[in-house]
Amino acid sequence: MKIREVEALAVSIPLPQPVADAVRRITHRDHLIVKIRTEEGAEGLGFALGYDGSRAMLCLIDEIYRPILLGADAFDTEHLWAEMYRQSIQAGRRGAALRAISAIDIALWDLRGKAAGMPVMELLGVHRRKLRCYATGGYYRAGQSIEELVREVSAAAEMGFTAVKLKVGALTAAEDARRVGAVRRALGEEFEILLDANGGWKSAPEAVAAMERLEEFRPYWIEEPVRADNLSAMARIAETIRTPVATGELEATRWAFAGLLERRAASILQPDATVCGGVSEWLKIAHMAAAFDIPVAPHYHWDIHTQLCAAQPNAIFIEYFPASSGVKMFDALLQDPMKVVGGWIEPRTAPGFGIELDGAAVNRYRIA
Repeated sequence: MKIREVEALAVSIPLPQPVADAVRRITHRDHLIVKIRTEEGAEGLGFALGYDGSRAMLCLIDEIYRPILLGADAFDTEHLWAEMYRQSIQAGRRGAALRAISAIDIALWDLRGKAAGMPVMELLGVHRRKLRCYATGGYYRAGQSIEELVREVSAAAEMGFTAVKLKVGALTAAEDARRVGAVRRALGEEFEILLDANGGWKSAPEAVAAMERLEEFRPYWIEEPVRADNLSAMARIAETIRTPVATGELEATRWAFAGLLERRAASILQPDATVCGGVSEWLKIAHMAAAFDIPVAPHYHWDIHTQLCAAQPNAIFIEYFPASSGVKMFDALLQDPMKVVGGWIEPRTAPGFGIELDGAAVNRYRIA
């Protein structure tokens, strides 16, 4: 199946209300959308979380990736991935370049599933068809009281979730401990509380000191305690504290994740297929983690990750943002958003990833 067209566009969706994590204020969500069409009329859809780099990704596609793709066999995903990476190595290796490659690779896998008449999980080999989710929330919101935070996470528990993720790292350790402690008391001892610092602590000693306060509340993991680039600090934290360290949402390529494993900097890896290099690279990372008995809990897009985790025995969680959180906005672009039932989610069974965009919504949020 020869590729005849590569369409790329960017969207920006405003949040209902701004929220914050430990390092930045979030007012909108940007995404790159890629459609790849073949001479036979087949179409594959891919996308990536763009933050503020969507225009850069469009330029990379125009100048580097589209010429590689046009006329190529859509099934040659390994060759195309390697060529896109090689041709953009001076401009990329991470960041916008890898996110653009990710969206393209996802589109190619979507196309492959559609050509076979199978969901991606069946192409890969299904391990399970029902996946446990945790609810992400607990962002810092202007004027929100601890009582309001407790009501927010209690609503997730009422939906059937048995795990929730909270933000830490923007306040003092004592203030964060008051927030986490209130949630623990409200939800009970059996409920899992995951913590995410988004790299907000400035050093290993600061992170360890903060976790000395927070470990009283038995967190399931601490995510990105320090900046993702500081592997030495991450490894020191992982060696020192009792709580497992999770990281990887900002990492790209198998080589970066190999470094995390070699340095023993994380007990749980969080590769995001829209960031790390697409389906092709996500699978390499997950399989490499499995060789070390390291679990994976991918970041963000459940529309993609449910298919991948269904085929991955060491996948332990799907991240899910309840609509009431007003944080993950991609569902606004979909005709049929996925739903969690009782804290669990089932992958779509339509060919490919089974994602259908709402054209009017895409046009509404499209970046000119």
